[in-house]
Amino acid sequence: MHGKVLTIVILGSLLVSTQIFAQDDVISKRKALMSQNSKDAKAIADAAKEKDYATIETKAKEIVGNLDAVVKLFPEGSTSEKSRAHPDIWVKNDEFKNKAANARKAAEALSKAAASKNEAEVNIKVKELGNPREGACGDCHKLFRTDFRKDS
Repeated sequence: MHGKVLTIVILGSLLVSTQIFAQDDVISKRKALMSQNSKDAKAIADAAKEKDYATIETKAKEIVGNLDAVVKLFPEGSTSEKSRAHPDIWVKNDEFKNKAANARKAAEALSKAAASKNEAEVNIKVKELGNPREGACGDCHKLFRTDFRKDS
């Protein structure tokens, strides 16, 4: 009997440990993805000043790909002191998904504008995509990042 209880306790502990590690892993993955998006947005802003349309197109496509994956990196309850995800992500999940989709559309439109080398259109699309605090990216962060919200 004691052997069965010990086995159950050990298996339960392993299950909890596995869930904690999985949660930390998803948080690390999404932080890395968002950090890359931020770097790409900065590279896009710098490239726009230089009219380097190839870099803009490439970086915008990278952001599109990252935003295709981002929603899956926020499974319900995946938060910790390492995470800046606001709990509203899971309460207002449809809005979160819409904001991510809007940012993806903005990045895709920027990529197409850069491919056409239309300077005026590129400048408009760079502003529409924005950065972590402005544009489509900022629209999401202002609602769903704890460090960007005024009420957190």
